Amino acid sequence: MTKADFMPRTRTIIGLIRDFFWLGAVVTPMMLAMLYGLYSYNRGWIVSTVKDELGIEGLATEGTVAKLADQVEKLGEDVRRATGEDRVIRQPQGLSYVEEPVSVGENVVLWLTVARTRLGKDCRLRDWTPLFTDGRNVPLAGTRRHPGGVSRQIGDDFEKLRVEMVPPRNLIPGRIELYLVLDYDCAGKRVPDRTDVVTYQLLG
Repeated sequence: MTKADFMPRTRTIIGLIRDFFWLGAVVTPMMLAMLYGLYSYNRGWIVSTVKDELGIEGLATEGTVAKLADQVEKLGEDVRRATGEDRVIRQPQGLSYVEEPVSVGENVVLWLTVARTRLGKDCRLRDWTPLFTDGRNVPLAGTRRHPGGVSRQIGDDFEKLRVEMVPPRNLIPGRIELYLVLDYDCAGKRVPDRTDVVTYQLLG
């Protein structure tokens, strides 16, 4: 290889080295500085966009933890409400009824099939009030046949109870809706509950 052949190649290599040096020493730092400047200027928007895309906005902050706890508690309440475990008593549908026929002026006998829930394990019935609704759609309070303290308590298994009560005097004959408002003492805390509605026909 002659000197004339070698010199062009040498100049080419030197030129490439110079270009690489220029890129590494000047262009690359300038590009990095420009990108950092863009990031600094748009940091809030970039971070917000990434969080939205990944679904982690506010992850593990106090507010989101409290919100999640509220959602879990609400879900628990919905489940307990759906299963009846937010009540003191539970009733199988359709097994409670009024003994008929019933005429104006007669006492009403309710056959009540009922048991305690887990919530009602430590609860004691203090008092109860029957509520009657006739065609006027206004609840009217009746009275217990034997006023005074409540001695009988229900257990965990279903029981069929005979409950006799005195209806209000001014009920209009026809279809009557009836349920009992229950007043429970659960470990020193007053807890209200109620029975399911049953209907009967009041004869004139």
